[in-house]
Amino acid sequence: MQSNEFSDGASWASPRGYLVFGGLGGVTWFNPAEVREHRWKGDVKLTGFTVNGEPIGRGSMSGVWQVTDTTIIASNRFVLSSNDNTFAVQLSTLTYDNPEHIVYSYRINHEDWVRMPPGVNEITFSHMQPGRYKFSVVAEQNGTSTPERTFEVIIHAPWYRTTLAYLIYLVILVVLFMQYRQRRHRKEQDSLRLQQHIHAEEMADAKLRFFMNISHEIRTPMTLIVTPLQSLIKQDNDPHRRGIYETIRRNAERILGLINQMMDLRKIDKGQMQMHMRETNLVSFINDIYTLFAQQAKNKNILFHFDCDKERIMAWIDRGNFDKIIINILSNAFKFTPTGGEIRIRLIDNEKEATISIFDSGEKIPEDKLERIFERFYQSPSTANDRNVGTGIGLDLTRSLVELHHGRIEAHNNSNGPGCEFTVTIPMGSEHLTPEEIMTNAIEDEQPAESIIVEEELPEEEEVAINNDLPKVGKRQKVVVVEDDSEIREYLAANLSENYDITECANGKEGLAAVLKLMPDLVISDVMMPEMDGTTLCSKIKTNNATSHIPVILLTAKSREEDQLEGLEVGADAYIVKPFNMDILRRTIVNLIHSHHTLQLKFGRNDQLEELVDDIKMKSPDEKLLERVMTAINHNLSNAELSVDKIAEEVGISRVHLHRKMKELTGQTPHEFIRNIRMKKAASLLTSADMNVSEVMYACGFSNAASFSTVFKKMYGMSPREYMNEHQERSEE
Repeated sequence: MQSNEFSDGASWASPRGYLVFGGLGGVTWFNPAEVREHRWKGDVKLTGFTVNGEPIGRGSMSGVWQVTDTTIIASNRFVLSSNDNTFAVQLSTLTYDNPEHIVYSYRINHEDWVRMPPGVNEITFSHMQPGRYKFSVVAEQNGTSTPERTFEVIIHAPWYRTTLAYLIYLVILVVLFMQYRQRRHRKEQDSLRLQQHIHAEEMADAKLRFFMNISHEIRTPMTLIVTPLQSLIKQDNDPHRRGIYETIRRNAERILGLINQMMDLRKIDKGQMQMHMRETNLVSFINDIYTLFAQQAKNKNILFHFDCDKERIMAWIDRGNFDKIIINILSNAFKFTPTGGEIRIRLIDNEKEATISIFDSGEKIPEDKLERIFERFYQSPSTANDRNVGTGIGLDLTRSLVELHHGRIEAHNNSNGPGCEFTVTIPMGSEHLTPEEIMTNAIEDEQPAESIIVEEELPEEEEVAINNDLPKVGKRQKVVVVEDDSEIREYLAANLSENYDITECANGKEGLAAVLKLMPDLVISDVMMPEMDGTTLCSKIKTNNATSHIPVILLTAKSREEDQLEGLEVGADAYIVKPFNMDILRRTIVNLIHSHHTLQLKFGRNDQLEELVDDIKMKSPDEKLLERVMTAINHNLSNAELSVDKIAEEVGISRVHLHRKMKELTGQTPHEFIRNIRMKKAASLLTSADMNVSEVMYACGFSNAASFSTVFKKMYGMSPREYMNEHQERSEE
C-alpha cells in the first residue's frame, strides 16, 4: 500500500472485482478475492529487567540476594531485597513487522488480566510489598495471541519482618509476658505484704493509742487509790493492815509502770525521745540496780550474782532510760525463773564495746520465736492458766532504748541447760553521739543511777505541818478547784477544806467565771475537761492583768514532757501528774500562796499605784522617775486627752526613753500603765457608792461609755454596773 491515508470519495470498484483507492501517494488497487490471511506466530520474551531504574544482568545483587543467576531472557525467577521493591520488565515478541500493533497483557498470581496500550512493551511495578509474585504475560496481534510467558519475582521482607524475627518477637513477648506475670505476682505479693505490714502497724498504733487513752482514764481512778492509800499507810500502825496496804501500793505502781512504758513507746515512735548521755561508771550503775533486786531474789530463793572483773567501766548512757533496759530484762528473768533458780549479771569491757549479759535458769524461748520476742505486742504462746502473760511491750521498749543508745540486743537459749541469756552491747566513748545527745553538766561517776523506779516500801515521814507554814494573812485563803471528775473534785475539796475556802467547778468555763468573781488565792485545775480545758483556763488567767498574779496548779493525767511544757508555757506555776501525793500537793499549795503573799508584802504598794505619790519616799533614780510619772497621771487622771507624749513632756524625758523605762520598771507600756491605773481607780470609786457609773467614767478620763465598759469587763470579768452592784451588796451584808 502506497499509504494508509486515502481521500474521501476517491474509490472505485471495477467490473472485474478490483477495488481502486486514491491516496496521498497515488492510487492503490487490489482484488479482495486474491488477498490471503497470513497467521501471526510469536513468543513473548523478557528482554530487560530494571530495579529502581538500574538495569539488571546475570549476577547482579539486591542487598544480600542475587537477583538472577542467568540471562534475563532465559530467567524465570528474580529475587529482590526489601529496598528494591520498584522494578520494570521489558517485553518483546522478536517480530518486527508492525510491532506498534502488538498489545501486551499481564496478570499477577492468577488475578484478572491487565491490558496494556498497543505498542507499549514495558511494565513498571512500584513499591511492591514483600512477598512471592507469579507473573503471566501474553502478546496479541490481529486477534492472534502468543502462549503465556510466566516468571516469578520474590521480594524479601526486611530483617525485622522475617519469619525468624517474628519467632524472636514471639519468644520476647512470651518472656515479657512471663516477666510481667511474675512482676505482677511479686507486686501483688509485695502489695499484700505492705498492706499486711501497714495493717499490722496501724493495729499496733491503734493498740498503743487505745492504751494511751485508757492510761489517761486510768490515772484518774488511780489517784483515788494511791493518794488515800498513802494516807492510810501513814495513819494505820497495824502490821497486818499495813502489809495489805503495801501490796495494794506495789500493784498500783506496777500499773503506773506499764502506763509509763506505753508513754515511752509513743514518744519513741514520734521521734520525741531525746537521749541525754552522760559518762557513767557502768559497774556502780548496774550494781545499784542489782541491789534493788536482791531482796526479790532472796524472797524467791533465787541465786543472784553480779560479776565484773573491773571497778570502773566508763560509758556514755542516758541514766534515766538505760536503767529501764536492765530493769525490764531482770524483771522478765525473775518472772520466768522458778524458785531455787539462778540469775546472773555479767559486765565485760571489750575496749570498744561494753557487753552486759543477763543469764537465767528459767524457761527456754522456742527457737522459732527468738527473732519475734522484740516485736511490739508479741507474746509467746501460753496456756489459759499461765500467770506470766505480759503486755508484749516491755522487750520492744527495751530494744528501742538500746538502739537509741546506738547499741544492739540479742537473745539466745542456753546450750548447756535451761533458761536463756540476753546480751546488750553498747559502744564505748562518745564519738558516735551527736552534740544534742551529750549532756554538758558535770560528771558524777559514782552517783547511783537516776530515775530508777522500784517497788520498795516508802519510808515513813512526818506529816507536813500545813497550818504552821501558812502565811499569816488574817483570813482563810480561797482556792478554786476545777475538775470534771466529781470524785476527784470532792476528794480534793474534802482534804483541803480544813485549811482553805474551796470553790468547786466542773469545767474550765465555770472555773474562769469563779476566778474572775472571787479573785482566789490559788487555782487547781485538771487539763482535760469539757467546755474549756485547763490549759486554756490557765492561759486566760495569766493573760488577764486582773488575775495574772493568781498561782495555777495543773493537775492532770497527761504525763508527757511536751504536755508539761505546754502547761508551763501558758504560765502554770506547777504541773502535777496523776496519781499524785496529797502531801506534795499541800506543800505545793503552801509554797505558792506563801511566795505570792511574800511578793504582795514586798510590792503590795504597787497594787494601789495611785497612792504612791503620798505614801512612798523614793530614793533611787528609777523610783524618782516613777514618782514623777505617777504625779503626772494623778494630776491628769480625769483628762480624756491624756497621752504618752504629754506625760513624757511633764516628766522631762523623750517618749522612747519613757517607753523603755516603763517596760523595765513595771513590765507594761506607758499606755497600758495609764489604762490600768484608771481601771483600778474606777474600781475603787465604784465600790464607794457615792458616784454612779457615768460619773466614775468621766472621773477616770473616759469619754466613751462603750469603751469604758469593754476595758473594765476585760480586766474584772464583769461590767462596771455589775461590779458596783456586787460590792454594794457585800457592803450591805
